[in-house]
Amino acid sequence: MKRTAIIALILMTPAALLAASKNSGNVTFSETVTVNGTQVPPGNYRVEWQGTGTSVEASILRGGKVVATSPATLVAGKTDFDGAFESSDGENNSHILKAIDYANFSLRFNQGNASATGKSSVNPAE
Repeated sequence: MKRTAIIALILMTPAALLAASKNSGNVTFSETVTVNGTQVPPGNYRVEWQGTGTSVEASILRGGKVVATSPATLVAGKTDFDGAFESSDGENNSHILKAIDYANFSLRFNQGNASATGKSSVNPAE
């Protein structure tokens, strides 16, 4: 009985790790970006999200602490980047986070109150 439980636990572990990795990723911001009104300085961050499709709540974490949250949309499909972010110019020389692109999907940020000038850029992961 004990042996069966251990084998089941070993077989379930990779599936649990795979499921956990689907809802998180890493990103390096090379410039300060604005996420839902919060300025996030340059650096390495972990991104975690809950939900699917258009009902996603994304959190940007540094050192295990949440520094910003925003509603987002998860868009499936291959991208040319893995861990790159897209931003657009906002007021007062700010850079509004629009998306984080990974190899097989993009996390698009729904920042309704963010006003942008229309100029955007893609910043590939280093």
